[in-house]
Amino acid sequence: MNSDGVVRVGAVHALMNSIEVTQEAFEQRWPESEVAHLLDGSLYLDRSRGTADEAEISSRIDRLIQHSAATGAEAILFTGSFFGDAVRRARVNVGVPVLTSFDGLVERALDLGRPLRVLATAADSAPLLVAELEQEAARRSCDVSATGHVIPDAMDALLQGDPERHDRLIIDAVRETDPAVAVLFAQFSMERVLKQCAAETEAPVCGPAGEGAAWLRRVVTRRD
Repeated sequence: MNSDGVVRVGAVHALMNSIEVTQEAFEQRWPESEVAHLLDGSLYLDRSRGTADEAEISSRIDRLIQHSAATGAEAILFTGSFFGDAVRRARVNVGVPVLTSFDGLVERALDLGRPLRVLATAADSAPLLVAELEQEAARRSCDVSATGHVIPDAMDALLQGDPERHDRLIIDAVRETDPAVAVLFAQFSMERVLKQCAAETEAPVCGPAGEGAAWLRRVVTRRD
């Protein structure tokens, strides 16, 4: 924390589309922070193409987190939903709090006391988030009902330069949600339409950027 009470937060990304929503989340949920963004698009590209194995991806993530900490970050949020295990391994090597993309969202979701409908635009993300919700619920000896749903073609639309189609597909999926459940977005990039989606349903709609920023703020505040 500098003399003005500002905390520098490192945000490490595997997709460029995560940067803007992460910045907005911190401006809304932790306005006293300053965010230093770090992007390595090779993580998503090489994982999706199979051109880098798990050990190589983990090594890159470790270096990125160490770099973020070395350049003054007092807390770090990693925004790639596929990389939770690698982030957990890497965060023991730095002396600042480091959150995976799901940590804040899991904390919020388990406090809601509702069935959870996980929506994802990438096929692997929904089961990963459901698994983390179930594992944390088991650790706390509490019950959770979580189901995962993939929104076909949405991620392809975003990556191919058609964000309007991406957004429309997500909004349509949220409209189908039972108001008695809670909607969880598995990707940071999905939060570009969180406000619109919240207006389409009576169900709570939560995303990893906003909940990650809020939870990281709580973690840092408790340390101080």
